Amino acid sequence: MAETVRYEIEAGIARITLIAGESGNALNADSLTALSRALARAEGDPGCRAIVLCAEGADFCSGLDLTAVLADPTAIDPKIFRSFVDCLTIICHSPRPVIAGICGSVKGGGVGLAAACDLVIAAETATFMLPEVIIGMIPALIAPFLLRRLTLAQIRYLTLSSRSLDAQEAKALGLVDEVAASGLQAVLEKQIRRILRSSPLALAQSKRYFELLDPQDLNCNTAVALAQLEFWVKQPEVLDGLRAFAEGFSPSWFVKIGNQATAS
Repeated sequence: MAETVRYEIEAGIARITLIAGESGNALNADSLTALSRALARAEGDPGCRAIVLCAEGADFCSGLDLTAVLADPTAIDPKIFRSFVDCLTIICHSPRPVIAGICGSVKGGGVGLAAACDLVIAAETATFMLPEVIIGMIPALIAPFLLRRLTLAQIRYLTLSSRSLDAQEAKALGLVDEVAASGLQAVLEKQIRRILRSSPLALAQSKRYFELLDPQDLNCNTAVALAQLEFWVKQPEVLDGLRAFAEGFSPSWFVKIGNQATAS
């Protein structure tokens, strides 16, 4: 089995890297398990002061792996959805600051992964997109995490328009905290130095305090999200559309006008 996640810790910084670049760092059962274990490893290390989440390849994360989702030809196993939500919840509730260092494209569930992090630093070339409706899905699982950063109106726009945002547009919306004009690694290191000058107890308590102030109940919202998506994927036309897309064909609803696809 190919390794999908690399874990390294040095000078109190746990660096978790998605390394399945050939698959767009798409998330399947194995990679979600590996990511959750890496996060737990960082949590269990008393010397860990912060967690940095990065990726290798052209994509930071292209979301859930459709091949894995469609592994059962008759139905979709909802376990992968629960594993995904559990992983994002671990990030949100971590007492350590979790920093996403984003380079490349981020789509679907990958946008949710970034939104779950406390700080999001993006290279100027990074792009963000919610393409779920194109393939006949809904962004149910990531919506509770997007609500930590975006308004419902902004999520509605990104979902229904299915357009790609560049890093500056994502920053203007609040999805990105800082665009790394001077280079991603340089900006990440500056932020890490600031964290290492801060009190670990104060950082952890600040995160807990902000959760108390947040009007969104993450546990309640993720329960609704799971119920919504599990209902949605039981629809026969949804499965048919997902299979068509996964096999390289256009779903029945994908209409082209001239030479341009309407979803572009």
